[in-house]
Amino acid sequence: MSQSNAHLAGTLLPRGFFLGVGLVYLAALALDQLAARWRLPGAAAILLLGFLIPSDLGAVGQSIGPMQVETLHRVALALLIFYAGLNTDLRRIRGMTAAGLRLGILGVLITLAITGLALLGLTPLVASGLPISAAFLTVCCLGATDSGALEDLLAALHHGIRGGLRHLLEFEAAVSTVITLLAFGLVAGVLREQPHGGHLAVQGLLTSRLPDELGAVGLHVIAGLLAGLVVGAVAPRLIDALARSEQMLLLVAVALAFVTYGFGQLLGGGGLIAVFVAGVLLSNGRYRIGRFEQQALGRVMHPLNTAAEITVLLLLGVLVQPAALIAVLPLGLLLAIVLPLARLLAVSAVLPAARFPWPERLIVSGCGLRAAVPLALAVSMAEELPHLRGITPELAEPLAAQLLALIFVVVLADLLLQSLLMRRLLPIRLEGA
Repeated sequence: MSQSNAHLAGTLLPRGFFLGVGLVYLAALALDQLAARWRLPGAAAILLLGFLIPSDLGAVGQSIGPMQVETLHRVALALLIFYAGLNTDLRRIRGMTAAGLRLGILGVLITLAITGLALLGLTPLVASGLPISAAFLTVCCLGATDSGALEDLLAALHHGIRGGLRHLLEFEAAVSTVITLLAFGLVAGVLREQPHGGHLAVQGLLTSRLPDELGAVGLHVIAGLLAGLVVGAVAPRLIDALARSEQMLLLVAVALAFVTYGFGQLLGGGGLIAVFVAGVLLSNGRYRIGRFEQQALGRVMHPLNTAAEITVLLLLGVLVQPAALIAVLPLGLLLAIVLPLARLLAVSAVLPAARFPWPERLIVSGCGLRAAVPLALAVSMAEELPHLRGITPELAEPLAAQLLALIFVVVLADLLLQSLLMRRLLPIRLEGA
């Protein structure tokens, strides 16, 4: 086929690109509806769809290079975190704030620590071995619970979870996302190979690099807070002035999300923290136009958040290689069992038994779903691998393929496992109520 016939006229896009992309998204939406009818997580179905799409599919695969992957996952991650901020209605979580912070901070760190130790113990299952730095960074991808997957699960369950617990879970999803981003950045910075080629043990790295990286993370947080506060403070006035309808509200909200992310990056790399802070301020702001409250912002942003989730799910599914999936399948299934158990232990440790009876702590543990945000971080993890200590350029590419497949297996298995367990757990709770 000639070069001119291989591309759309006047573009660098392959023929059939728009047809292929449109069909893939329609198939994703159809699977999501089918999964909802069967009371299964739509994220699992879409993730499988992405895996079944051949990576060399002419219309789509030819257009997905490193730059496109980076752009898609950065934009999607920013929108997902902005939406998490919009879902943080501080008025609804009064009385649950302390529990949500403990669950989203201490709970996540305990879960990651237990899962990390388990992964290190299970590394003999990987034929070529697993460097400690890669294992730590992989586990950091699995910290965030997912607001989109949680919404799907709560909708599928219909009832059985009291309002206070629902608000606690939504708040935890937002807090855990921020904590996971900070933990990922901190671990990546500490384990990054030093320019002069020095090789230190893990203890030496913690002693020499941890203070500097904590300072760098602190600067990111300050930059993100500053950018988010500035934009969040002026955003309600801009919305009042520019948005005459909910359709225009969507455009203004998206523009504000991008401005906030860019401002945070300009100040010092805190773009993702900035969009979360701005989202929180927007969701709790006061507007002269009464209908533009938190519910309106969340409602108009929901379709775009869904599109970002579908994009991330499809993207990782396409990137996973079948050979790598087979190689890490036993390890992934074992880790998918360890992760919910680690969360159960963490929830039991941070939520007081006097206020949260054992059945309610089981429900909170069972709602720790992971989907789009961990998968977006998995793409970041693959980009960081060549820069980590102990990983040569020759090892980085096959290792990235294995770890992407590992996270794919863990997320997919846990989405199915936890949703099935919750469907069995809630009738038991209702009978005992």
